[in-house]
Amino acid sequence: MTNFKTSEPLEICWQVFDAANTRIMRCATFGAFTSDVELRVDYFGDAPLRSQIVPDIESARVLAQDWLDAVRTASKDD
Repeated sequence: MTNFKTSEPLEICWQVFDAANTRIMRCATFGAFTSDVELRVDYFGDAPLRSQIVPDIESARVLAQDWLDAVRTASKDD
């Protein structure tokens, strides 16, 4: 669910090169309509692959690291 008030990220948490798609995947935080923060993973210019609303920036950073670990694990399995 994407619930954003701006398309510009507040912070880019990480970016990785997806060799299978030859594209860059990024994880970034965005301001939500509430005081919450939205964390998104996407390829530049595409709809989010994953999105989650979290209560604050610190929670977003922890979740972003979890998602990065999952991406790394998935790439090792290929």
